[in-house]
Amino acid sequence: MKIHSRSFAALFAAAALALASPLAMAQGTGQAGNPQMEMQQLQQTLAETQQRAIENNPGLEEQGEALEALVLEKMESAGYQPRRDLETLQAAEERLRDPNLSSEEQQQIFQSEEVQRAQVNLQEAQQAVAQDDEILEAQAALRDDLISAMRQENANIDEVLQRMQALQQQQQMQQ
Repeated sequence: MKIHSRSFAALFAAAALALASPLAMAQGTGQAGNPQMEMQQLQQTLAETQQRAIENNPGLEEQGEALEALVLEKMESAGYQPRRDLETLQAAEERLRDPNLSSEEQQQIFQSEEVQRAQVNLQEAQQAVAQDDEILEAQAALRDDLISAMRQENANIDEVLQRMQALQQQQQMQQ
C-alpha cells in the first residue's frame, strides 16, 4: 500500500534537512527588508529547488518510498498501526476539501476523537522509531542525495541554506 509517496518523501526530506523553523513563522511583521520576509523568500527558493530536484531525479522519489516503507515497518514492529492512522487522517483531509463545509464542521473533523487518536498514535510511533539507526542512516542518505540534486538545480543552494541557518540563529537569540 502506497501512502502519498511523493508528499511523504518530500516531508521526510524536508524534515531531514530541518529546513522549516517554527521560529521563522513566529517572527516579524512582514515589512519589506526584514528578516521574516527574507526567511520566507529563502524558504520559497528552497521549496522550489527541492521540488525540481525531486521531479528531475526519480531515484529520489524511490529512495523516499523506501524510507517510507522502512519507517512504517519499524513502527509496525514496535506495535503501532501507522497505516490505519494515516488512512484515518487522509480520510479526514478528503472530507475537509469539501468547499461546502462550514468552519464549525471543519473544526468538528479536526477535533473528532478518531482524528485526535490517529494523530497521537502517529506521534507516539514516530517517537518510538526516531532514534532507530537504520532509519537515521536512510534519512541521512536521502538528505545527502537531495542536497546534491538541489545543487544541480541551483548552484547557490548552499548559500541559501547557510543564510537560512544564520537567520534562524539570529531569531533564536532575539527570543
